[in-house]
Amino acid sequence: MSRPDAVWDPGAQAERTALAWQRTGLSVAALGLLLVHARPAGYGPALWAGVLLLVAGGALAAVVAPVRYRHIERVVRSGGGPASSGTVPATALVVLAGIAAIAALLAVG
Repeated sequence: MSRPDAVWDPGAQAERTALAWQRTGLSVAALGLLLVHARPAGYGPALWAGVLLLVAGGALAAVVAPVRYRHIERVVRSGGGPASSGTVPATALVVLAGIAAIAALLAVG
């Protein structure tokens, strides 16, 4: 049986997470661009604000993911933990913004 520590790569998890964030960001931005292309009638400014947030947020996630990966890789290789003090508040803010956007779209439609 092989030793588990011989297989473990401390950067692999961070790399997989960064790649997943890049894919998610690109997918969200593409969804926003498809909505712009479709131009659904009857929604008005609320939809366009949501579309703008989709495109901007998706592009931001795709750009920030590799930067965050390099930072986490340096921290983990130096013996630190990957979570920073701003991770939980930032995640909560993004989730609340998403819930607010969904509620605004449902209120309009």
